[in-house]
Amino acid sequence: MGLLGFSQGGSLALQLVRRRPDFFAFAVVLAGFVVPGAPAEVDAAVASSRPAVFFGRGDVDQVIGLDAVERTTAWLTEHADSEQNVYPGLAHGIAQEELDDVNAFLGRVHPA
Repeated sequence: MGLLGFSQGGSLALQLVRRRPDFFAFAVVLAGFVVPGAPAEVDAAVASSRPAVFFGRGDVDQVIGLDAVERTTAWLTEHADSEQNVYPGLAHGIAQEELDDVNAFLGRVHPA
């Protein structure tokens, strides 16, 4: 089972992965971020399961701050098998190229 969320929904997807890292096989996070402040044992459980996570964002997103992006990038590198993509010229939204990348990611982590 997997999760997909945009913006706050992406943050929720990561929180759910943190809550049940053994339950969710993957997450797709579009213009979201990891929420700071989880107990160390929570993130240790995620790191041991290393779920697949697609993290896509635009390089001109004015909604998600750079600190949140940097925190998320670092967290994903430490805790997940992540695919992280930045889309030039994309603000706080979703582009067709990103959807194509999400489809390819889903095909790899959850083949039909």
